[in-house]
Amino acid sequence: MQMDKQRGLFTLLELRRQNLNEQIADVIQEMITTQQIRVGERLPPERELSKLLDVNRSTIREAIGLLQERGLVQMKAGSGTYVIHMPPDTVGQAIKRFFVSRRCSQSDFMAVRRVLEPEIAALAASKATPEDLSHLADALGRMEASWPSGKDDTYISADVEFHYSLAVASHNDLFVGIASGISALMRIWIGTTFRLAKHEDSFRFHREIYQAVVERNAQRARDAMRAHLETIPLVDAQVE
Repeated sequence: MQMDKQRGLFTLLELRRQNLNEQIADVIQEMITTQQIRVGERLPPERELSKLLDVNRSTIREAIGLLQERGLVQMKAGSGTYVIHMPPDTVGQAIKRFFVSRRCSQSDFMAVRRVLEPEIAALAASKATPEDLSHLADALGRMEASWPSGKDDTYISADVEFHYSLAVASHNDLFVGIASGISALMRIWIGTTFRLAKHEDSFRFHREIYQAVVERNAQRARDAMRAHLETIPLVDAQVE
């Protein structure tokens, strides 16, 4: 029944004869977005889609490949192609690619962070679970332990993880997806500004943010995040 319904969707399509793979991918994406094809459902096989759409199988294969790159489907050997929940890092990689392709500056990046992250911290203060608090405490502890030992990479990873864990603690999937992109860019910028930062201030603000989340004080978490972001030094550079 499910497959018959899908066949009906595809037989109604009228395709232009240019960029067929992209057209097919876009149409299937729209079907997924509008839930005409739902998460967990299997797409018709390549052979069947090629007949329904009157295109060769290589075009179908390319279209499916595009959908996979977009994080919308997963190909399972011997089983078929299934619609999946889009993982947060798919959104994150798209954000990173956009920043790089547009040669955005750190000022652009920090402007976005100053709008989003205080609200993420405030929401985390309202919704964090004990497991979320454990992740935040672990990241904070690794930050504070790694700085005196000079382990820059460990410090940077822990710092990025702390901010991402706040987004997870917000329990808002959109924030998590965006934070995935912010995290990828943070690894670049923290590496650039690491030795310019006042780490005593960084530790203090991160701990204040964490304590506010523990105490479920949304306004304090918001204010601490704003204060922290204001202390981050800017460099005259672009994401490469």
